[in-house]
Amino acid sequence: MIIQGKLDLQLMKGPSLLFLDNEPLAKKLSPYDGEQVTVTFKLPDIEKKVTGIAEIFYFEGKDGYGGDKFTNDFDIEEFDCIEWLSNFDGKHVIITIE
Repeated sequence: MIIQGKLDLQLMKGPSLLFLDNEPLAKKLSPYDGEQVTVTFKLPDIEKKVTGIAEIFYFEGKDGYGGDKFTNDFDIEEFDCIEWLSNFDGKHVIITIE
């Protein structure tokens, strides 16, 4: 699978959300949760490849006070993909998943 688009980090109370072209990245990749994957991130000035078991979680709903709550995680083994990609807010990325 190859997906690409502009990264958009939305800072929120609690965990921030990383979007790829207006859709949460973790939501888009959730079918790969628990799978052995090799993911390549290609950005304008850097390329990174990570291999291992994908741990992907996305939740959106209401909190106990009637507000919206979002949670997202995208890890491969010990590598936090969302945290790393957050450094490239506003950049175009190509993500290849094998």
